[in-house]
Amino acid sequence: MRTALPMLPYVTSGLPGLGGVLRLAPEDFVVVEVPSYEPSGEGEHLYLEVTKTDLTTPAMAGALAQALEVPLSEIGYGGLKDRRAVTTQRVSVPASAEVTRLEELPFDVRVLGRHSNKLRRGHLAGNQFRIRVRQAHPEWRTRAQAILEALRRSGLANFYGPQRFGIEGRNARIGENGVRSGKLFGPMWRRWLMVSAFQSDLFNRYLASRLADGLFDRVLEGDVCGRLPRGGVFLAEDPAAEQPRVDRFEISPMGPLFGHKLMPTKGAAALREQALLDEANLKLEDFRKVKATGTRRRIRLNPGDMTIEEVEGDPVFCFELPSGSYATVLLREFMKCEPGQEEAEEADEAD
Repeated sequence: MRTALPMLPYVTSGLPGLGGVLRLAPEDFVVVEVPSYEPSGEGEHLYLEVTKTDLTTPAMAGALAQALEVPLSEIGYGGLKDRRAVTTQRVSVPASAEVTRLEELPFDVRVLGRHSNKLRRGHLAGNQFRIRVRQAHPEWRTRAQAILEALRRSGLANFYGPQRFGIEGRNARIGENGVRSGKLFGPMWRRWLMVSAFQSDLFNRYLASRLADGLFDRVLEGDVCGRLPRGGVFLAEDPAAEQPRVDRFEISPMGPLFGHKLMPTKGAAALREQALLDEANLKLEDFRKVKATGTRRRIRLNPGDMTIEEVEGDPVFCFELPSGSYATVLLREFMKCEPGQEEAEEADEAD
């Protein structure tokens, strides 16, 4: 069993960072959810827009359930949002609930309308971020611009952030033990969290190896590729034909979140994934014991629309990421230090 998570490489390792600190105040970290769809106006579920400060998503959901006198299981949301932040996200509640009881809650609530289905994890397109970095290096302006230009050329490595793995990687280690033994305890959501943390650790190791070998922005024979920022998935049988689409950020190779039904790669890509499994002394069938079917994740993102503003001498980064990608992973490229273990995930999509 692994004892520690690996230090992740930087795409822009040759450029000096800004340093600095995040979240000295919740207002330094603003997140606005980008929905996948709008409520239709009809249905048994009522969609709300909630803006909260310094509060976890589960705590917000619990407060809603208590105020509306409905079971917590009836509260739906598309993803977890950070605690030490100002976050806006959509929540679904039973349409029969008495929404006039929401006025005394410690967060703002706006009624959007009815819809036919409950919101569930993954029911969001992405998140918009506005993040202030305090105590940055005096030369942050030139350093930040150089890093941004480099990322626009190379792309961002779509690593999972440290918050995915729990304190000191504890969740990933528990998940690994569960995959190997077939034994995990606790409620279903907790078992899923542990297994997905281990899957994410293996994905990060896979992506780090491609980055180290100069294959982060290259298509391999037999890669599974996906459109950017989201969309169809296909097998790349002719790398030379697909490489221009990668260069234009139209598609990205996809890495494995291992499971017993994982969409297979071929050729050189398959050999690379098998080498990682062999190193970990694992087989895809091992994941069947914990009902992890597996999925794939894009290894490269386009940060091209990112802008950098200045507020009271501090840099403020404004950008959007697709569901499942981490703002702290993008910020670490600029800061050249680990932003730290945050209270919750920006969003996640692992199986």
